[in-house]
Amino acid sequence: MKTGKIFWGVGLILVAVALILDALGVLAPITSVVGDISLLAVLAALLLLSYAISKLCSGKVGEIFIPLSLIFMLFEKNIAILCGLNDTNIINNGLLIGCAALLWIGFSILFSGHRHERVENGNVRVKSGSNLTSSVTYIDAASFGEESVENNLGSLVVRFENVDEYKGGGVLDVDNNLGSTVIEVPSSWRFVVNIDNGLGSISAPSEAGDADAPLLLIKGDNNLGSVSIRFV
Repeated sequence: MKTGKIFWGVGLILVAVALILDALGVLAPITSVVGDISLLAVLAALLLLSYAISKLCSGKVGEIFIPLSLIFMLFEKNIAILCGLNDTNIINNGLLIGCAALLWIGFSILFSGHRHERVENGNVRVKSGSNLTSSVTYIDAASFGEESVENNLGSLVVRFENVDEYKGGGVLDVDNNLGSTVIEVPSSWRFVVNIDNGLGSISAPSEAGDADAPLLLIKGDNNLGSVSIRFV
């Protein structure tokens, strides 16, 4: 299942439950124990939790630490009260986010490669990506069947080579998370976009190319980031 669908599905369910519990006064006894809790903070935390769950379901363990650290920051005062601590500033926010980022990078290094290949239906499928960096990925259109690119908190540009040898039918699978991804489509091609968008932005030319031009399918997920498709 696409991470964008998991995010919105779980997130909306959790928000609906929180609103119902608040309307019924169920949350009031909790706030009497741990201090005042803003409903807006609860809703924000539920969306962050939903995002973490969507990443966990897709096997991206490293990406759960940033949203979990933000949830901790939202309720740090309440956690301190619950633990009986006099100082409500349990940990410096900068240190917390820094540790979460290191955990993200560490798990990404351990459980995912920067680039790998496998054969599917006679075509070579290549995966490449960018984590917290700026990079350019080049795709050879002459042998292009299906390729996936992943961008996490970075800046990624996807470009095509040997465009005159492209026969059409290629699939570009994009996974963009909290980053900026630019896809440069040759002007002699046409494209179709099928990207699940979760709290991000997707921009593309109003005209997707001539009807008889070689077709490129762009699919995938965009979560809290931006994907820009443009002709070159």
